[in-house]
Amino acid sequence: MPTPEDYKEARRLAIHAVRMRDLKICCHNADLDFQKISEQEQQATIPYLGREYLLRFSEETIAFEPEDSLSIPDQVLLLHYLVEATGDPLENRWISFREIPSGPFYYPSFVKRAVTPLVKALGHCPEAFEGVARSLGRAERTPGDAALRVEALPRIPIVLSLWRGDEEFPADGNVYFDASISSYLGTEDIAYVAGATVYRVLTIARNAVKGR
Repeated sequence: MPTPEDYKEARRLAIHAVRMRDLKICCHNADLDFQKISEQEQQATIPYLGREYLLRFSEETIAFEPEDSLSIPDQVLLLHYLVEATGDPLENRWISFREIPSGPFYYPSFVKRAVTPLVKALGHCPEAFEGVARSLGRAERTPGDAALRVEALPRIPIVLSLWRGDEEFPADGNVYFDASISSYLGTEDIAYVAGATVYRVLTIARNAVKGR
């Protein structure tokens, strides 16, 4: 697992990569709102898991505001998205993580990060997706007994699916991506955003239960 120092170095490298690009073109490819504040300052608004974050770009600094609005791993993800987005359209075809380049290699880590927590928390009550959908995403009929589509980032829809367990088979689940996702994120970032989406959904589901 990456250490805090690893993430800080990844953020430094990602900021350098952003600085080498034309922010306006990056925002266009990533379907983000771009604003030129002055001759020296620009900004981008990035919707991420139901919230919006502001990235300010000047000759001196590139930083999210407020500074503590995002964890460093999340900052790295959003910076990578900004740099790597190609603007390719959605293919409207769902694939599993195994179908992503190098997906089989990272699959055990992906399952531990995203699938296992999802099944462990909600496998017994897939109908919880309907409650989550009131705050984030929308419920889908398939795949599985219940599914939830979440727009993790612009042009990055993710579907979480659950199959209810019974006496013969345990509960199961999976996470699906549009086939275009590798045009927007690398494989490690895809695994990260899947886990981040799952944990956001689980937080909303737990809060909904507490609010009853």
